[in-house]
Amino acid sequence: MNLIPHALVIGGTGMLSGVCTALAAKKWNVSVIGRSKNKFKPLMEQHPEAIFPIQADYDSEKIFRLVQRAIDERGTLDLIISWTPNHKALERICKLNASSAHFQLLHIKGSKRYFHDTEIDLPENCAYQKIFLGYMGEAGETRWLSHEEISKGIFRQIGSTETASIIGQIEPYEARPQ
Repeated sequence: MNLIPHALVIGGTGMLSGVCTALAAKKWNVSVIGRSKNKFKPLMEQHPEAIFPIQADYDSEKIFRLVQRAIDERGTLDLIISWTPNHKALERICKLNASSAHFQLLHIKGSKRYFHDTEIDLPENCAYQKIFLGYMGEAGETRWLSHEEISKGIFRQIGSTETASIIGQIEPYEARPQ
């Protein structure tokens, strides 16, 4: 582990922004991938010393150069949190971190992936955990998880040795909000 732990949050300017600020508050360096420059502003205002924006599309070659630069500047990644369906890009990002002794990947997935998932090819130094996002049932009604509930649930999984977890509920699948 680096002197200051280094996290990469893929898709960290939206529903995962709470995870980014929680890590920064715990004195992590947080490299955040997002597509929209404007969405970085609130994160940067809260923790300018700890949040490092990486503005790029997940499908571009640019993203790999910028992630490599983040590793070169702030050290290997101790943690990757990913909310992207692009498994090939995620695999390649993890391989950029091959010189790390060990790192954790929290792979955030929608509830449909709980029933129909695909495998991902990762290096041996990666502790992989799937986190499925479900829904909440309240007073006979269902609703999707809030960004805050998602961020808190993900933050609780950092350092966990579970291979899979669920935030909210997945079943019955037919009861999910439409």
